[in-house]
Amino acid sequence: MRENNKHFVTKEHTHARTFFRVTGPLFLLIGVICFGIAGYDFFTVDMFGEPKYFWLFFVGMSFIFVGLVLSGLGYGGKVAKYQSREYAPVAKDTFNYLAKETKLGVQEIASGVKSEKQVNSEIICQSCNTSNDENANFCDECGGKLKKTCLSCGDNNQLDAKYCDNCGTRLEE
Repeated sequence: MRENNKHFVTKEHTHARTFFRVTGPLFLLIGVICFGIAGYDFFTVDMFGEPKYFWLFFVGMSFIFVGLVLSGLGYGGKVAKYQSREYAPVAKDTFNYLAKETKLGVQEIASGVKSEKQVNSEIICQSCNTSNDENANFCDECGGKLKKTCLSCGDNNQLDAKYCDNCGTRLEE
């Protein structure tokens, strides 16, 4: 047993898995035998006779179902590992294909978002509602102050900010 599975797979788990791995195939075998007997009885009966063991079809189906469930519990880990090894290369190829084929589209979206950000980079003056460039400190129309300067770090903040975006110091009113 691997080192990382020591604490995850307990003795009880190992015993239960062994139980399922033994009883599952045993139930399957009993079900197949019942099914075989019922089938033999059904297909060898005289033309107008009735089969005596037809009910074994239903018993056999029940045993087969229970056997499959128990076997699935006992061998589920092995099946999952096999499936993951089969699916992993396909998933990797699919991911790489999608990444390659959508690269241009993602770049277009990114450039669109970037240009949209540049278009919306403006500050509205609280005095006259005029749009100003994001980097402006004073309004182009009325000359009003557009930003508050932090006394601690010197960083410019929005006029309605109560605390500095850069250092967190409380801004003067």
